[in-house]
Amino acid sequence: MTDSMPIPVQQYSGTPKTSLTPDHGPVSSPSYDILVPLPDAKTVDYEQLNIPRLLRTPSAIAKDRNGSITVASIVTAPSEVDIDTEGDTNFPDEMAQVINLAQDRVAKILDAVADYQEGVAVSGLVMVGHAPENVFAECTTGEGYDAVFFGQARGSGQRLWDQSVISTVLDTATCAVYLETLGTETDLLVADPEIEADRDEISPLDDLSSILLAVGTGPHSVLGAETARALGNISGASIRALHLFESTARERVKQGHKALDLTEYVLSDLSQFEFESRESDDVVADLLQEIEKYDVAILGAPTEQPLLRRLFGQSVPDEIEPQPTTSIVTVRQPSHALDSVYYRWKRAIERTSDGEDSPSPEEEF
Repeated sequence: MTDSMPIPVQQYSGTPKTSLTPDHGPVSSPSYDILVPLPDAKTVDYEQLNIPRLLRTPSAIAKDRNGSITVASIVTAPSEVDIDTEGDTNFPDEMAQVINLAQDRVAKILDAVADYQEGVAVSGLVMVGHAPENVFAECTTGEGYDAVFFGQARGSGQRLWDQSVISTVLDTATCAVYLETLGTETDLLVADPEIEADRDEISPLDDLSSILLAVGTGPHSVLGAETARALGNISGASIRALHLFESTARERVKQGHKALDLTEYVLSDLSQFEFESRESDDVVADLLQEIEKYDVAILGAPTEQPLLRRLFGQSVPDEIEPQPTTSIVTVRQPSHALDSVYYRWKRAIERTSDGEDSPSPEEEF
């Protein structure tokens, strides 16, 4: 059993980190570290968390990139407690007990992971700040992590994070952001901890046989395709890449075909995938109808300038609600990372279309 004492504790004052050379693009990296934050025990009962299902997507991404996962418990400290980010803080006894409890919870998660996870390094951490926003302001900017993953489930009793917290991270993070909203048939919490051992005998991959990838012409397409590839690799699920375009936007057809070519490049090492570009009178309605046919749907994360508006050329709601049984993974690639791979690959596709030799995706132009 993992000893909770070695679980490190870090303090965050809320000062955003900056990096002169940020490089969190969709690039295979030996140090691609994904942060999976969890609220403290006052918000969610860690004993009831369905750990295999919660970590299915980040585990797939980390394995695809030869990366790692950091599971962190976010502990909120009262405003009167001084947080010394430069050194060790002597917390009051009551606060120290809360931190010790968080260490114990994280240690139990690592034990649960060790029972089923192979091939991905998973470490634990306790993050202390005056508010979750303060913690994320530091650990999702700069060079701390390559990505952050939020797992959510429908229903107020299963949500881990307020939407306002996730929206703040989407707006400010300089790392990649993944948000998975689970369908209603997937439990994020185990109803009865006594039968958790029985439930863990069922692989979280058992309910994953089909993946829908919404393909657009925007910069998040590469990250979405790589996420689909990662899930397809570990599950053997079939992937359908779909590009929808408005009937009044025929000029977008060529761009859509190039986006599908780019997606095919990313998915080329898989055996079960297909592509379709289709005209639609109502792109959003058609997309929602398609989503409910699959176990998982992957698309660009809605932000202040929603990705779907750019992809399909029309105004859409700020959020797309998951269909009852489908889990939706939304991805957001920060703008500063676009020059690293997206545009190199896109230019490679364009050169190939023009009959020129295509350079390697790692080659600088």
